[in-house]
Amino acid sequence: MVPGDGRPGPGARSRHGRPGRRGPAAPDAVPHGRHARGEPLDDLLPEAFAAAAEAAARALGQRPFDVQLMGGAALHLGRIVEMRTGEGKTLTATPPAYLHALAGRGVHVMTANDYLAARDAEWMGPAYRLLGLGTGLLRPATRPPVAERRRAYAADVTYGSWNDFGNDYLRDNARWPGDAPVQRGLHSVIADEADFILIDSMRSMLSISAAADNAGDRSWPDTFAALAAEFERGEHYEIDEQQLTASLTGSGAEVVEDRLGLDNLYAEANLPLVHHLETALAVKECYQNGRDYLVSDGQAVLVDRATGRPQAGRVGDGVHEAIEAREGLAVGAPTDTLGAIMTWDYLAQYERLSAMTGTAQEDAASYLQLYQRRVFVVPTNRPMLRIDHADVFYRTGPAKLAAVAAEAVRRSAAGQPVLIGVTSAPESAEVSGLLAEAGVAHEVLTAENPDQEARIMAGAGAPGVVTVAAQMAGRGVDIVLGGPDGAQRAAVAERGGLCVLGAGRPMRRRAEMHLRGRAGRQGDPGESKFFVSFTDDWVAMVLASVPAALLRQYNEGAEMTTMFRSLTRAQQRQAAADAAWLVSGRASDRVLADQRSIIYAERAALLGGEDIRGRVQETIDRAVRAQVTEASGDGLRADRFWAGLGELYPVSIGPAAGGPPAGPVPRAQLPRIAQEAVADAREAYRRREAWVEAEVGADRMPELEQKVMLRVLDRCWREHLAVMADLLTGIVMRTQGEAALAEYRREGALAFARMRHAASRDVASYLFGLKRLEPAPD
Repeated sequence: MVPGDGRPGPGARSRHGRPGRRGPAAPDAVPHGRHARGEPLDDLLPEAFAAAAEAAARALGQRPFDVQLMGGAALHLGRIVEMRTGEGKTLTATPPAYLHALAGRGVHVMTANDYLAARDAEWMGPAYRLLGLGTGLLRPATRPPVAERRRAYAADVTYGSWNDFGNDYLRDNARWPGDAPVQRGLHSVIADEADFILIDSMRSMLSISAAADNAGDRSWPDTFAALAAEFERGEHYEIDEQQLTASLTGSGAEVVEDRLGLDNLYAEANLPLVHHLETALAVKECYQNGRDYLVSDGQAVLVDRATGRPQAGRVGDGVHEAIEAREGLAVGAPTDTLGAIMTWDYLAQYERLSAMTGTAQEDAASYLQLYQRRVFVVPTNRPMLRIDHADVFYRTGPAKLAAVAAEAVRRSAAGQPVLIGVTSAPESAEVSGLLAEAGVAHEVLTAENPDQEARIMAGAGAPGVVTVAAQMAGRGVDIVLGGPDGAQRAAVAERGGLCVLGAGRPMRRRAEMHLRGRAGRQGDPGESKFFVSFTDDWVAMVLASVPAALLRQYNEGAEMTTMFRSLTRAQQRQAAADAAWLVSGRASDRVLADQRSIIYAERAALLGGEDIRGRVQETIDRAVRAQVTEASGDGLRADRFWAGLGELYPVSIGPAAGGPPAGPVPRAQLPRIAQEAVADAREAYRRREAWVEAEVGADRMPELEQKVMLRVLDRCWREHLAVMADLLTGIVMRTQGEAALAEYRREGALAFARMRHAASRDVASYLFGLKRLEPAPD
């Protein structure tokens, strides 16, 4: 349970809902039993929403506005709800969460980060308690205490970050017999910051890992970091900046082969080397210190690009090791992935999915294509008063930043609060230096001080305060006009409200709207203005076809309507390209997703003890038949054929005395041999069962069989994940587009079949005592 004293949480003010009277008496909540008796949730909505609204009024002093109830109804219907920044999405989610909780199966409220989860759980907790519901919170931890996690999920409404929910799902599907899952099913989820969770993080791989069984050569990351530093982009490699990947050119491959003394870099045995080198190249080009990661106390800490917040734990796929090598840090031990799932695939496991965000219209096509969810735009509670000024353009980055700082100094001197949005920690440091030179006190929020996020952003609306925030730092945290308590709201409103200055126009329209949306919330006055440089990375790409001489004709700080329109059209093209990339990527992701669903279903059946002996028998039969069938196309000599079968189980059939003939096994005899071998294996296993039961007791045999099958399945699946990653890397090197997808599907299916066959063989060998079972994982 999340403690709460009934006071509004951080940022909770009457502008998020009508002021409501407080009182200890509970509203007339809808009884849980009515839904259990068959009354549909749709029919219960009016009463449930009314009860939730009254509970919020009494417990929080806030009664939801009509537009918030409208948004809540859209969430119940499974829509992607767009509510402008500051319109009170946290309170909007409470009525539908209460309604869905009436099913008694738990509701998950998913946020973009841990801070927002903790804030919202504490803030809304008193209202839920007045309704007779409990709230739970997923506290971030690399290995969270199981009992604590189970209590959090046992609550009626559970708050947590999106990656905590997904990682718990993976842990539940990697648990051992006797361990109960922490989650109690995936019934209903409401995702806050939908653009971040459902779009930006859609193809993020949620994963759990453990130290690799075979660490391999630990020197490779340093070797490839040095090689990457020498390589030239365009000559030795190409970069896909959207996917953050690199691919070697023919020239680059030749250099690698010469340096490492390899005959063929693309031989199957060398594919891991290709992967590590291309990861080092991607890190070199796509990851910047201060923007994408931080180096602190000899450790590399990844920073989330969408939120600007540090990420806990190590990032897999060799990226973390490559960053450490690039920065000259001690390279950490590699890990093996125990379980992995794409964010979109995890979200698809829920029976009910809805989400909300401040910007959804820009990605309406993506939500429909990717999640089959339509966007519903909720009108603002009060008219929007924010003034969005035209962009101003500068020839160089330093000139742009100098102009941003000068504008902030001028407005701060007039008593207007200013929020400066920058793209990286180095850029924030440069702006901070300019402000310091001008003698302007200011606050800086980057990934380096996330613990100060709430304090800094809550005070960003005070008179004359200047705040510099990198990327989307402070996302979801309220900026109250007039200071944290709003005491000086009138004075700030007279000066134009909060002014947002953007140091560069974002490539994606919704990022731009998120930054602009920090001002002018709930009818407050406000302003926004973006400063653009011709040398900004994506602006330079858009203007690549414009002659330099023409650009030099424009005055510094000019408002260029034609250029503004060009950037807006480029944002629209980028949104379309993003949607196409996500749709295409999901098609390839689905190959592994479908395989994962098969493995997890099989694992769940084993954990449930469903017909263990029958499954063992089927597995042994399948392994024996496959072993015999393999000989049909191989022309195996009889001695090798019978020796191979003997590696699977203790064979008691075979050719006549005198030993097997030297020639191949006649193909016509294989069906008969397969039938006899299956019967022979069954009899051998009955003898094995009798021996085990005599040694350790009859009740231990099913337990032994269950553990063997789970252990083998887990190991084979873990190895298969690595195989599929290498397979995709190899295919992308050879071909692109639909041909690559078709090849990946075909080769992936063959690899999956090989994995299942290997698993059947190992189960048989372990159970017959012909192979030693490895220790259980931690």
